[in-house]
Amino acid sequence: MTTTDTSALALAAADTVADRTGELMDKAFNLAEQHLRAQIVTVTDPRTGTEAPVALTASGAQALSPDLWDEYRSHPLFRSGTAVLTQLPSFIELVNRFKFGNSAIFATDDFKKPSLTAIFDYHPANVDEFGVIPPNLVESMRHRATYAFPLSEEWKAWFGKNATPMSMGEFAAFLETQIVDVSEDPVSEWSKQAQAFAKANRATTPSSIATPTRLVDMSLKFRIYETAESCEAVNLTTGETQFAFVSEHKDSDGKPVDFPKLFSIAIPIFARSADVYRIIARLRYRLANGKPVFWYELWRPDLTFETAFNQALEKVAMETGLPIFTGTPEASAAPSYDGRPF
Repeated sequence: MTTTDTSALALAAADTVADRTGELMDKAFNLAEQHLRAQIVTVTDPRTGTEAPVALTASGAQALSPDLWDEYRSHPLFRSGTAVLTQLPSFIELVNRFKFGNSAIFATDDFKKPSLTAIFDYHPANVDEFGVIPPNLVESMRHRATYAFPLSEEWKAWFGKNATPMSMGEFAAFLETQIVDVSEDPVSEWSKQAQAFAKANRATTPSSIATPTRLVDMSLKFRIYETAESCEAVNLTTGETQFAFVSEHKDSDGKPVDFPKLFSIAIPIFARSADVYRIIARLRYRLANGKPVFWYELWRPDLTFETAFNQALEKVAMETGLPIFTGTPEASAAPSYDGRPF
């Protein structure tokens, strides 16, 4: 074979290798593309037989989100969202509009932030009306309505200043705004429990109960004069010595101060409510640097709140027919759809 023939064969071999390399590269790219391309398969839960679509990718199996099909549906699979109501009648009306047999209401009895939460798609009971235990069925709990009880301005004002010492000027300014809340009713018109409280505090005479006029006069022109004296007593048998220090508060006429012990207020607990509740308050004072300091102490305001709150719950239960649970509901269940209309 001549040199020329050898060169020709080498060139032909080179062309063949080049063509084969391109073919191999195409096959490699195709295999890689097939490997990276996600494949949709259906997997079945061996416990319930529920099927779900899964994407097989290079990194493993990944569940497909049900939200992928939402924009192609003519309507959602289930209701979701939370309606926020600002008035109790609207809350009741909405509950009656969307309630089911398994719907429930949860009540938060915090006297600072009371609220109601209705869950329309709540879990069914474990035992139905026939005494049959249904299968392990849960609802998504995605459709809700809430109502935050708005506390009245009167409640917030009196509760906010409860047991807070105030100077004469501060006390007068507070009463100037809230004096319409102070009741003129005598002790005889109070509840039996409140009358027993007044008796225990020796506040049975008219002068021991502050009326609105008396409170205002006292806050503007209350004068106290303090007298003090000390004495010494010696036991001659034992040689023990006892000292006594006596302090008295008197008015401008030198008489003991006639300071009322109690007063009552009649206020609504919730805003826009026509129901008012009586709350008894102890009236207190002390001298600070020769000047009077006033404050009041509401007697068991938590009981008054509880009464108003329970009455509101009774109204909701009667007008909706739903059970009311005091506490906080569970978190929403995982999204699921079993083909039932909702």
